[in-house]
Amino acid sequence: MKIALNMRQGDDFNQEGDREKTLERDVAAAKRGDWEAKTRLARTFMPLFTSLARKRSQATADINRHIEAGREGLMTAVRHYKPNAGMKFEVFALSYIENEMDKASRPGLFARLFGRR
Repeated sequence: MKIALNMRQGDDFNQEGDREKTLERDVAAAKRGDWEAKTRLARTFMPLFTSLARKRSQATADINRHIEAGREGLMTAVRHYKPNAGMKFEVFALSYIENEMDKASRPGLFARLFGRR
């Protein structure tokens, strides 16, 4: 299934190259533990998180849970990303984000054991 990367809220970047450089710089800083860079990354990817979450559920609580899972997936992608691999970070991170959102959709251990949900 193809999902468009809906990450643009406005014209924050003049050129695509500037956007990629800024994103790569934030990924490198977040990998070193910079909280501001992590916050900028989460803000950059927020339209994607909300878009994917709304495709999975219509309930507000579920949407919020999926968005939080998307953030966790993004930070996992930051830890595993290697810039020299020749893949854009957005494409690399998408699988981690979707995997975490899919995990959030599954019922927990007790729900599976006791038949709830």
